[in-house]
Amino acid sequence: MPRSNKRTITIPNPIREGLVAQIQDGTLDYPSENAAWIGLARYQLIVGKPHAITVAIARMHPEDQDVIDDFLLEVASRGLSLRGQFLAHLVREAVSGADSPGEQEVGGLIPSELLRMAKAWKKDPEKVLAGLR
Repeated sequence: MPRSNKRTITIPNPIREGLVAQIQDGTLDYPSENAAWIGLARYQLIVGKPHAITVAIARMHPEDQDVIDDFLLEVASRGLSLRGQFLAHLVREAVSGADSPGEQEVGGLIPSELLRMAKAWKKDPEKVLAGLR
């Protein structure tokens, strides 16, 4: 039996293009796109935890997923990151007196915040992207 088998999967173009952009700019240090997809799958197998954020996005309406995917491509293509945006949002929630969110709440909060940012980006791209710099 061969060690690997070819499979066909459907990947939204913006997600693939964003991954390729991050490989090309060195954000992801994989030698190829194929190695990156395998590496991301290996990472999941090593960590072994459910990924509430991406699961929540996968359960969203396809049109909302498309808006998020287009936004993520733009962010990746410009070499920007969203890491600090979500931490800042959680800090604002905590400072406002909100209860500390648990892992499940964070899994729902971040996708909805991401969708809000993506929709705002659709309306005024430069304003939203300027906030990420």
